[in-house]
Amino acid sequence: MERYCICGKPIQNNRRLCKECGEIYGYNPNNWPEWLRWLVSDMQRSIDQERNHVEVPLDDIEPNGCGGYRAKRVFALRGCRTETHLYQDK
Repeated sequence: MERYCICGKPIQNNRRLCKECGEIYGYNPNNWPEWLRWLVSDMQRSIDQERNHVEVPLDDIEPNGCGGYRAKRVFALRGCRTETHLYQDK
């Protein structure tokens, strides 16, 4: 996701303000006006939400027995269980 300054310019992901806005308001958030702190925090909140939001299909979950859900277990067949001789008559 691309990050933008409050003025609309694209900036690096590790920055909060572009160079021009940093010269105007400074780089210390404690010295910013309240509206600027709120706006930068709101932009960071939406970036965090997009990064942390994971959609899981209903077919991939099962009840965990405690009122919640967990990912379905994957059962792997190993060894001779994949061989056809187990299903032949002896």
